[in-house]
Order: sequence, then structure tokens, then C-alpha cells
Amino acid sequence: MKRIACYAALTAVSLFPCLPALAQDYSGRTLVVGTWGGDIERLLREHVAGPLETKTGAKVEFLLGGSGDRMSKMVAERNNPTMDVTFQNIYEAPAALKEGLVVAPDAALVPTAANVWAGMNDGCYAMSLVGLGIAYSKALFPEAPEWADLWKAEFKGKMAYAPYPSSEGDGMLAVAARIAGVNEHDPDAAFAKLAELGAPVLSYSSLDEVFTLMDAGEIAAAPMISGYVLSNLGNYEGIGFVFPKDPGPVLVRDMVCQVANSPEPELAQMFIDLALSVETQTAYAKELNFGPTNSKVELTEEEAGRVINTPEEVASLLQLDWSYVIEQRSDWTDRWNKQILGQ
Repeated sequence: MKRIACYAALTAVSLFPCLPALAQDYSGRTLVVGTWGGDIERLLREHVAGPLETKTGAKVEFLLGGSGDRMSKMVAERNNPTMDVTFQNIYEAPAALKEGLVVAPDAALVPTAANVWAGMNDGCYAMSLVGLGIAYSKALFPEAPEWADLWKAEFKGKMAYAPYPSSEGDGMLAVAARIAGVNEHDPDAAFAKLAELGAPVLSYSSLDEVFTLMDAGEIAAAPMISGYVLSNLGNYEGIGFVFPKDPGPVLVRDMVCQVANSPEPELAQMFIDLALSVETQTAYAKELNFGPTNSKVELTEEEAGRVINTPEEVASLLQLDWSYVIEQRSDWTDRWNKQILGQ
């Protein structure tokens, strides 16, 4: 009741929860947010940065790039950080917390975090849910494939992969391991099984590049993050996407983190609170096909069918031992280049 009364008192003047920081004037202050570009940046500007600037007088500056670059930046700036908020992957957030680079999730500081599905705020705040599935050429697969179908002889040498290291590569190694009857803790079996697919047609850096070749039937399939594929399917009639069942799709979760000892901690908390709001999470689901982590989001049946949307769906996904995987990244990068790419 206390929280409801607090919201009611602020209804006419603020869209934010009752954070003491709102009493302060933030004019002339700048919040630095590290994230990915493209539609993610666009939605964050529209639903988070814009409202935050309007309500506080502060400015939001985006630092665009890959999550690995942001991890390196936090390490390099440990004693004097310039970022206040950073978006990281499922496996980076716990490591960042362990190293003291980010602030542990706390619903007392970010009230909307209380609405995130239980168990998802691991290391940082859970921002979105996606799964690694199979994007495939409809010309080569009359029916949606299972993982094991990729090992049929006719598809050897017709795969495409994202550059390694990547969530896609780690996920595909884990799938190959399970096809071989083991798991990611047996990298010898995983690499040997994945190498049976042959060197890929393409190690892509552009989605348009791989989608164009797949649409033309020159690429049979590629392990891909669901949101990226589903957002582009309307442009390519010859491409399908499926969440396989045996094993299931690999869980990938994006996280939003408050950088430890950053210049603007209160603005960072307000930014994260807005990022986790029903409005922002709904926009992510409808426009990016990224599953919401806020349990209060309501989607239509059609919208819900395109995203990972419930704890039950998350439980059906293949969850990797990310701490182990990250420890192997250096060695696995060399092995990927030699055994998978044939370099």
C-alpha cells in the first residue's frame, strides 16, 4: 500500500517510481550508457533516454559497440569509470559482478526489478530473453529442421556462423556436444562433431549478407539468435526459423548493469528502472521480438508466439555452464579457427 500511495502522489508530475534522487536537479549532468547500436539504441532513446532527459534535465550519451569492448573498458577504468550503465550478455554479467565491476541487482534501488521473473537477475538486471535456434533455407529444408538434421550429408559445407568468440558459436559447440552424447565440458568431442559439418560457406559480420545467401539457397542454415532472425523474416520469403526440440534452443539473455563507482549512480538506477518498465519491455517484444523479463507485460497470442515469454519457456531451453565456457574462450578461439574454419 505504501508503494501504491507513493505512485499516486507522483502521478501528476512523474512517470518514475519513488526514488529519492528525483528531488534533485540533474541539469548539466550526463549519463553514459554502453549498448549495442541499431534498433536497440533506437528503442532505448525513445523509451528510456528521452523520458529520463525530459524528467531530470540530464543528458544521456550512448557509447555503441560490442559487449566485449564494454567489459574491457570496465576493467581498464575500474578505479575511475566513465560509463554509468552497460548492457552485457548472460555470461558476462555474473563475471562482472564477481570482479566488482557492477552493482548487484537491488529492487530497493531499482523498484521495477521486483517485477522481473524470479531468478533472472543474475549478476545484473535481466533485460531481454532470446534463444539460439536455426535459421534455414526453405528451399533446402521443406520442413523445419532439428539440430541433428544439420549433420545430414547433403548439408556438409553449407553452414554459416557468426565470428567466434560469440554466443552463437558457444551455443553451437554445446549443441554439437550433445549430439555427440556429451556436453560443453568435453570440448574435444564438441569440436570433432561440429567439424563434421565442414568449413562454413560464410563467417558473417552482416545479417544482410548471410540472409541474402540463405534466401538464395546458397547457405543451408545458421545458428542464430531468435530476435535478430524474426525481425528480418518479412524481408526474406525463402528463410524460416525454428526453435529445435532435441536439444532445445540455447538460452541467451541480455542484461543491463549499473557500473560500480560510476559518476552518476542515481541516474543509472533511474535509467535501468525505465529499461525494465512494462512500456520498454513491450516495445522490445513487439519491435525486436526479444522476450520480456518483466512479468507484468501482456502480449497478444501472436506476439507471445514469437518470443520467449514465461519461466516455463525459459526452463525448456538449453542452459550452458557459462562460467566454464568463458574460461575456455581463448583456447576455443584457436580451435575454432583451425578445426571449424580450417585456417
